[in-house]
Amino acid sequence: MPPKFEIYKDATEKYRFRLRAQNDQIIATGEAYEQHAGVMKGVKSVQKNCNAQIEDQTTESEKIPNPKYQVLVNNEGKFRFNLKAGNGEIIAQSENYETKAGCMNGIEAVKESCNAEIEDQTVTEEASQPATEAPLPSATPVAETKKAPTAEAQGKTVFVGKKPPMDYVLAIITGLSAGREIAITLKARGQAITTAVDATEITRRRFLKNLKINKITIGTEEMPPREGESRARMVSTIEIALTKE
Repeated sequence: MPPKFEIYKDATEKYRFRLRAQNDQIIATGEAYEQHAGVMKGVKSVQKNCNAQIEDQTTESEKIPNPKYQVLVNNEGKFRFNLKAGNGEIIAQSENYETKAGCMNGIEAVKESCNAEIEDQTVTEEASQPATEAPLPSATPVAETKKAPTAEAQGKTVFVGKKPPMDYVLAIITGLSAGREIAITLKARGQAITTAVDATEITRRRFLKNLKINKITIGTEEMPPREGESRARMVSTIEIALTKE
């Protein structure tokens, strides 16, 4: 597989990147960023400085100016490297290697990945606009049961995002149990699809035994590239239409 930079969120919801080599091994990682724009700048900085010279601090070699790779050894005798930008900031670092040769090979792998594509795994977690302003497009239905003729037209649409499933369970129960809506349709993108499915199942199994999945529609939506990207992104979508029997 070709090398790639992966943009993702860590357990604290901060943005990070990691560089995977052709063998799918992670060869370099970045720091935590508060904003998406920050992590993208970090990736671009690695791409810009990836052909820097190497300063081996495990020997008495000559010091070189930034940008540069620094080869280091820890107290356990394991090797690693940092990539520093022109301003001296560390923009990427490696895991530990048992040998210096392995560490040097890691640096060469980074140099061979200067033009690696960027895979943004956070795009499915955040919509570029509020969901009410950017509804999901129509998609080809792949699973369908018997449908009330005008339920969707008269029903309510709930756009599923990053909130817990129970928030959407409440929306379903409030709408259908109170008789305010004939139908409710959950719409979700990417990783939020799991939340939409969970909310549906929790509602059906624990609260509304007569909840009926009227229709499931899946599709793919093309979204514009983020800042620093050159290609459009394809994001999976789902619509789950719900009624009461």
